[in-house]
Amino acid sequence: MTADIFCRILKEECGVVSGSHILAAVSGGADSVALLCLLDEARKRMEICVSCAHVEHGIRGTESEADLEFVRALCRERDIVFFETHVDAPAYAQENGCGLEDAARTLRYAFLEETRRRIGAHVIAVAHHAQDQAETVLMHAARGSDLRGLCAMRMLSGNVIRPLLWAEPAQLRRYLHGCAQAWREDATNEDTHYARNAVRHLVLPQLRRTYPGADGALARLAQCAQRDEDFFSRQIAALDLELIPLADGIAMEKAQICGLHDALLSRVLVRMVAAADVQASGYVVDRLIRALRKGEETAAASIGFCGGEAVQARFGELYLCITKPYRTIEETPLCLAGETKTPFGTFFVRNAQPGETGDGMRCQSVPRALLEGAAITARREGDAIVPFGRHTPVKVKKLLIDAGIERAMRRSVPVLRHGKDILWLPGVRASQLCRAQENDERMMITFQPKECVKIQ
Repeated sequence: MTADIFCRILKEECGVVSGSHILAAVSGGADSVALLCLLDEARKRMEICVSCAHVEHGIRGTESEADLEFVRALCRERDIVFFETHVDAPAYAQENGCGLEDAARTLRYAFLEETRRRIGAHVIAVAHHAQDQAETVLMHAARGSDLRGLCAMRMLSGNVIRPLLWAEPAQLRRYLHGCAQAWREDATNEDTHYARNAVRHLVLPQLRRTYPGADGALARLAQCAQRDEDFFSRQIAALDLELIPLADGIAMEKAQICGLHDALLSRVLVRMVAAADVQASGYVVDRLIRALRKGEETAAASIGFCGGEAVQARFGELYLCITKPYRTIEETPLCLAGETKTPFGTFFVRNAQPGETGDGMRCQSVPRALLEGAAITARREGDAIVPFGRHTPVKVKKLLIDAGIERAMRRSVPVLRHGKDILWLPGVRASQLCRAQENDERMMITFQPKECVKIQ
């Protein structure tokens, strides 16, 4: 790796232009030190700004403190602005039920993104290289990822750039030797209890013995997968598909997708599941495709966990819903002037005009006295309402069924209530309590559901 090649990659592959501000993630190891040194050379050639960030993960005690001091000193020597933080990755892993590697990565990227925003950097540069790419392809395949997982890492992905992605580790070390730059060695990189280290030290060496050049072949596989995924992404964008936000998840009309080829449908489903903050394995996607093809209805399938919450797919007659059915939907007090944002959408309250009643669906006039202390909640077990124009109560569940609202979407129908009394079910029915009385002061409430989201 030379400075000339590196600058060309920054421009052509990573979209870096003159005036860009790059935040480099530097651990102190050879790869990230090489990244920082190359960026230091590039800032003089390309007129860019470079800052550096380091995360001490709370894993290796005094050794990691020494890494921190090494990176701090390196930045001081090269006149690069330095940012640091200390996190407790073991505690985070225990609290969130994830592996130590995942915990460290989550905390590291959270700090990097927060720092990028705070200092106004355009991108975060990380030091992943060709061997990292090969390892990632193997790990994703072994975990049962769909074909999107074989894309592994991209040179440019959102706010992250990987300008060393096609460099071999040996090239980076030769570069550091050539400029007499030291680096730190992390002893935990040899510990094969960690999944990536096991792939690096046990799996890849055996694979290379059987298939020389396996690393390059795996990297090329990632390139091919990225090429195909870019094509499918354009096809999906042209479909103009919409996701319907729910209070506890996301939904999509089955009619939008049931005619799609499985190759395209699988990628739509991956994006839909991702919109619910879940990583969809190949097994999960295949299960969803089979259920859609069979025309399953009412069936619920567990598809994973998000933040400790169970996530389900439910197949209704018209919709496929991805929900967190056990998530608590918090009660929101209604603001009597202006807007109230809720998990369901936004409520707007104003004084009603004389004779204005609303349609009972998206807007409804209500006596002001009943709105004092009113709140928006999710439906509760046993809820009943006396519908407008009637004198006997009806179970809310029956009204929702009669309105054709599918089971997985019923928690996303807001309930405007005053104490034990239900005043209005937006989109369904108003209560008899909303009937106008002589000389009462009335307010007009309008409900605006969350806007649908385009799948890209």
